[in-house]
Amino acid sequence: IDMMSLNSQLLDAIQQKVNLSQQLEAWQDDMHRVIDQQLMDKHPKEWSQLAYSFSSGYGTKRSGDEPVGAEGNRLFSFFKKN
Repeated sequence: IDMMSLNSQLLDAIQQKVNLSQQLEAWQDDMHRVIDQQLMDKHPKEWSQLAYSFSSGYGTKRSGDEPVGAEGNRLFSFFKKN
């Protein structure tokens, strides 16, 4: 009975850790979006110039490139988790 109780407590602790990890990941994603948006708002001219140069590459846009914007930018990917 004691072993079953300990196993149950361990499973509960593991589930709580998983839930907290998911909440942390969601919070980090939200913070990345907030930071990206603040950078875009603070430096709109520089952002648009960088976005254009990154999205256009060497003057030709490759098919399959994602749009550059608040949700689809790649400029500040170093802020994103690995």
